[in-house]
Amino acid sequence: MKRFVKIALAFLLLAAFFVPVSVAAEPSVSVGLASGVSSCTIKANSMTFYDASGKQVSFKGTVSVSAGGRNNITVGGKTLVLPVTVKSNGLLYLDGKPYRGIFRFVASSSSFTVVNELLIEDYLKGVLKIEVNPNWPMEALRAQAITARTYALAEKGRHGSAGFDVCATDHCLPYRGVSAEDSRLTQAIESTRGMVLYYGGKPAVTFFHSDSGGWTSNVQSVWGQDILYLRSLQEPFEYQSPYSSWSLRISGDEIGRRLSRAGINVGSVFEIRPVKYGPGGRVEMVEVVGNRGRKTIKSHDLRMALGAKELKSTMFSVTADGQAQSTVRPASKPSEPEDAQSKSSILITLTREGAFTSDELLDMLLHPEKKDDYVQKALARRGGKVPTPPASESPSKKDPKLLWPQWEMPDESIGTDMTRGARGTMFTFQGKGWGHGVGMCQWGAKAMAENGWSAGKIVKYYYPGTQLQKLY
Repeated sequence: MKRFVKIALAFLLLAAFFVPVSVAAEPSVSVGLASGVSSCTIKANSMTFYDASGKQVSFKGTVSVSAGGRNNITVGGKTLVLPVTVKSNGLLYLDGKPYRGIFRFVASSSSFTVVNELLIEDYLKGVLKIEVNPNWPMEALRAQAITARTYALAEKGRHGSAGFDVCATDHCLPYRGVSAEDSRLTQAIESTRGMVLYYGGKPAVTFFHSDSGGWTSNVQSVWGQDILYLRSLQEPFEYQSPYSSWSLRISGDEIGRRLSRAGINVGSVFEIRPVKYGPGGRVEMVEVVGNRGRKTIKSHDLRMALGAKELKSTMFSVTADGQAQSTVRPASKPSEPEDAQSKSSILITLTREGAFTSDELLDMLLHPEKKDDYVQKALARRGGKVPTPPASESPSKKDPKLLWPQWEMPDESIGTDMTRGARGTMFTFQGKGWGHGVGMCQWGAKAMAENGWSAGKIVKYYYPGTQLQKLY
């Protein structure tokens, strides 16, 4: 009997030891589908609207919703007080598009915002197809599911002031509801259910992008944050994507206009000069010079200003038409001075004396090889008399701002090599990759999966130091 009691106690202890730890419930996420709208249609086989005052109204089929003034909407001719929740046993349709979960209507000025609230696994089903090709290797799809799930959880509440967690655009994650669902992607989501990357006890911020061009970006060079698991990494496998080579041709005038719209005012751009490179040759900082000034900016900011779909990444080189040469072109000089003073000193002195028009100054700025011609013209206008610079001035100590008083100029001295940056009126960017470059590269993940890497190994490579855990 005593032996039996001992055995029973042992089993009880083992049972207590192996009691499964309580698993968290699957979280939900609220997605802003349409912000600041004045009307829409809602459809379901059967649905019930619940308003803030406790009123309930039910409908079948399609019903029209319109703004009814401050904190009110009109649904099928009935006035309801915002916020309003819509529930159905089946799918809900917003303007003909199907969604899982429930709808909420929240106030937005004199209009309203439609929010879709649903479980996060269902949310991912409406996200992945916009992000990744369903025909890719399953481990790449599973890696994308883990990454997107983690990112969504880390970003919950991003649009809290507007009444929802995340938006339905690529500002957060593009979301299309049931219309974007795919059976292989659903398999990838379900096979990684609840799997989340953690860092410091909370979901990691798992940024991802299409194609790194061979090296990912350091997040600090893009957004200024210092996140240890988002540093530059070299892709372990070579691959080809539709973005392995691209080009953008754009005028300096247009660059100036787009920069101005982004709050970077340098005027018409005539020089772009990379001033800082990251690992793999990725451009991190550029100096842009225009006829109203110069700015040193992040290459990411240049990309956003010019258009992320046009300047596809910051892995680029830049050239320009009419680029300055390293030597001064010789010209016929009937009145060329016989003394030893440098051409640059003569040019400075003539400029101080007002010998050039503003158009001539600008043309010399854009086309430095024309300086000699303009000097000869200026000398001819003054009867061939060569100006004498002040005795105290040395060509090596001249102030470029005296030569170009209308705007801030590059710091190169006149007459020296002007080829450090791309100078001209038309610029051509040659590059590779697409996206900001931070975090997981989707085409790189595909190459890893094709080489036998598991989803876990892929995400741990792109986010080193994070822990892959099952949340629910």
